[in-house]
Amino acid sequence: MAFKFNFLLSATLLIVVIAFTFCHVSAVNNDRKLLNSFPSNGDWQSIKDVDDPKVVDIAKFAVNVENSQLLVKLEFLSISDGRFKVDNNGITYELSILASEFEEPIELEVVVFKNSKDNVKKVISVDDF
Repeated sequence: MAFKFNFLLSATLLIVVIAFTFCHVSAVNNDRKLLNSFPSNGDWQSIKDVDDPKVVDIAKFAVNVENSQLLVKLEFLSISDGRFKVDNNGITYELSILASEFEEPIELEVVVFKNSKDNVKKVISVDDF
């Protein structure tokens, strides 16, 4: 009886380990496919949809950082243009943003880096023009 129980327990554990291994390999392959869908490392690519919620989130993040660092009250309005490049560490976004301060429109050029490991965003530069 004990032999039967041990055999069933061992077989169940083996099945779980095999299933986990296949799931892990599948996830790694999906990540590789995603990375391969991006352009080559270092090549700037135009952002086709600047109204994509992920891109808008990056732009709003840059405006919020600018507000907190300079104690101004900029309000994000829209993104007029943008491009990105991918490297081994993450994605760098360069966005042309329209914002307002006291209802006066301001055009900003922002560069934001998003780390691919932990999705932490960092504003590299903000310039008005």
